[in-house]
Amino acid sequence: MMVAICTMLVAEIKTAAGQSQEAEVMSAVQQVFDGMRAADPVMVAAVFADNARFAVVRSRDGLPAISTQPVAEWIGAIGESGGRWDEQVYDVDIQVDDSVSSAWVPYTFYLEGLISHCGVNSIELLLNGDNWEITQLSDTRRSENCPDPLGIG
Repeated sequence: MMVAICTMLVAEIKTAAGQSQEAEVMSAVQQVFDGMRAADPVMVAAVFADNARFAVVRSRDGLPAISTQPVAEWIGAIGESGGRWDEQVYDVDIQVDDSVSSAWVPYTFYLEGLISHCGVNSIELLLNGDNWEITQLSDTRRSENCPDPLGIG
């Protein structure tokens, strides 16, 4: 009986710790999109690892075309966006194992209040001390059949 109780307590503690880690990861992910809306490159840069990578996958002539961009360049563009960028995320799926996390982040990107494009962000994070840092952000982009989470058409 005592073994069963101890086993249940350990399982509950692990579940609570896992949920806490998922919330911390979601906070780091959300900080990127909040920083984009605020046109605040410092806020965005704070959650990226020094050696982070950024990749974009688009369809070109029906085939995937992969391009990369320095994270610092992308973050600099956020500061110049004037708050016109609004990337709305939804149905985020976060997986955590120890100090490694992956976030699958569907999004719709609004430019000056109109839908520009949509896709999925695939974000890899590592726990560095007490902070989750983004080491890789890859996204897909398309301009057709985009959901409208803000409902503004």
